[in-house]
Amino acid sequence: MKTARSHSVRRQAAQGALLSLALLTSAASAAALGAQAAAPMTAVGLNQALQTLTTVASEDVAIGGEVSDTATLAATEGPGSLSFSLYGPNDDTCENAPAFTVGPVAAPGDGSYPSGPVTPTVAGTYHWVAEYTDQNGRTIATSCDDEAEEVVVTQAVPTLTTVASPGVPVGGTATDTATLAGGFEPTGTITFRLFGPGDDVCEAAPVFVDEVDVDSGNDDYTSDASGPLTTAGTYHWTAFYAGDANNAAIGTVCNEPSENVVVGALATPSLVTNASDDVDLGGSISDTATLADGDDPSGTITFTLYGPDDATCAGEPVVTDGVTVDAGNGSYTSAGITPTAPGTYRWIAAYSGDANNAPAATACNDENESVVVRAVPVTPTLVTEASRDTYVGKRVHDTATLAGGEDPTGTITFTLYGPDDATCSRTPVFTSTVAVDDNGQYRSGAFRPYQPGTYQWVAAYSGDENNEAVSTDCGDPAEQVVVRRKGPYGGSPRP
Repeated sequence: MKTARSHSVRRQAAQGALLSLALLTSAASAAALGAQAAAPMTAVGLNQALQTLTTVASEDVAIGGEVSDTATLAATEGPGSLSFSLYGPNDDTCENAPAFTVGPVAAPGDGSYPSGPVTPTVAGTYHWVAEYTDQNGRTIATSCDDEAEEVVVTQAVPTLTTVASPGVPVGGTATDTATLAGGFEPTGTITFRLFGPGDDVCEAAPVFVDEVDVDSGNDDYTSDASGPLTTAGTYHWTAFYAGDANNAAIGTVCNEPSENVVVGALATPSLVTNASDDVDLGGSISDTATLADGDDPSGTITFTLYGPDDATCAGEPVVTDGVTVDAGNGSYTSAGITPTAPGTYRWIAAYSGDANNAPAATACNDENESVVVRAVPVTPTLVTEASRDTYVGKRVHDTATLAGGEDPTGTITFTLYGPDDATCSRTPVFTSTVAVDDNGQYRSGAFRPYQPGTYQWVAAYSGDENNEAVSTDCGDPAEQVVVRRKGPYGGSPRP
């Protein structure tokens, strides 16, 4: 906690002229006055009207934090204003342009006035300078070298977490991945070094070195693959972040368990997968992988779902789910997911491997790894109206109106029964099929009946993947046509 080593300024004016201005530290003031506490610095004049400016800066902060200054005025002669300037980093004479300027801040009288916070973006030592201007235009200011006005902005201390690739057979390659976190917009480089085998303290020359640019801030960074590792044994990775102006350097230590790679004869487990059954849209799907023939396997199985209709699994996955292999050889199931669109989805499962087991993975379109998510069909309406009653030999037809379908396709089949087949159980006398390309009205072909009686129309929509099939019923009054023998005097059978 900073203490106000009481950087104060006092001023007395006589006939508009400033007679003196003294800047004294609290230690010097105490010695001069014999006081127990520091006294403000003063400017002494003739009229005994003293104006005092005392300032205290905020505490030191890590990069990204806020800093501020507070000015306390005493013995003012009316309203005035304050301006605060922050110089740095590392500008000990305040000769350069300030990094931040705050103000003017209204100062109506005696009291304490904060500058308000600012956020430096470069680590280093900063210096506040405060200036007070009274209502007559006279000014007093603190100095650049006031220790109470110094603020140190320290570097961020990031973390570096690393995970090596799993073990490989002799002749295989290895990589290392470092996760940089907690840095302040970090730049610079991460250097990966691979030691071994048998160098458990990482003192010998590394067998592989790779330097990776930190070009995306806090993120994961992966080394290039090493060359073929032709000697069996345990290899050790280390990673070192070099730091930059705002971030401290940090590195891992040799022989961390997550940084060891075993090169030698590995078990080659098998991975057999079986996706859940096809579902209607709104249902949940999952995948199950059975790991077998491993040597006490650990690690993870990652389930990745592609679709809908991504037949090559080349697009962005819908979901990725990692499951810990915590029971050795056995079956492991992904979390359930509820797809939001119909279509064919495809699972891929990948076992990470570990020090004793080689990785294993399935491929896109493997057997039992596809799941069809069916659209939930809507049920359209089918309203029909037969042509009017008529005479023997005259044409009859039926009209059906399809409504409420979801982009319906398919067909409407019009079937005519009769005469006098009230249950539509006999062989129809006429059938007409019409293609459907949307909601709307569809008309059957025409038929000429040559026997009198009552005929029954039945219309049936076939449905499609988005629409249920619907049909009318036999005996619907709107679907009946009476065919009469023509009388000797002509006339119409229906008014």
